[in-house]
Amino acid sequence: MAANPGRLRTLAAILAAGAITAVASVQQQPAQQTNAGAHGAQSAQANAKGETPQQFLAKRAGEWTRTIRFVPQPEGQSEPFSGTAKMTAISGGRFLLEEYSDVVFGRPITGTRLFGYNSITGQYEAAFTGATSPAILMLKGTSTDGGKVVDYSGETQTGQGTKFTLNVRVRQEDDDHIVMSFSMTGSDGKPNTFQETSYARKK
Repeated sequence: MAANPGRLRTLAAILAAGAITAVASVQQQPAQQTNAGAHGAQSAQANAKGETPQQFLAKRAGEWTRTIRFVPQPEGQSEPFSGTAKMTAISGGRFLLEEYSDVVFGRPITGTRLFGYNSITGQYEAAFTGATSPAILMLKGTSTDGGKVVDYSGETQTGQGTKFTLNVRVRQEDDDHIVMSFSMTGSDGKPNTFQETSYARKK
């Protein structure tokens, strides 16, 4: 059975407002040295330009415009919202810091995201925060094409204590366009997308 539409709509509004009210915890998995090493090599080798995953992320540094769309739900808002983002390569280019500012449902929303690639575990990692929330959403991700598409996931919970898995797919279409989609895993085990944010580099 798919996730309840009302629940998806509520989650979309919560995420848009940066108000996930409990600190997220990534599902703990035992270290798999061999598999992690294999994935890290696969990810690095997939980049035709010979860039490391960290170098690929660092190239996103710059100023961006954001367009936020929610998957239409019954009685839900379907019009897109807009915002801006600044991405900065930090710590010698090891990490990418995103600072964004949007207006969603008439409210100004700001937030910070940190992206990186852990060459020890062979996994992509990210931390999402919002100015109106005490939560730090921790995510881990994988990619088979050198970071052009990274699928992140992490376990979090609503203010009512309901736990769920949040999935975030970051897809880089080219040097100037990125799409970030958010979904939650339904009871049928399938992801249900509820939000998509498109980035366009400012010229």
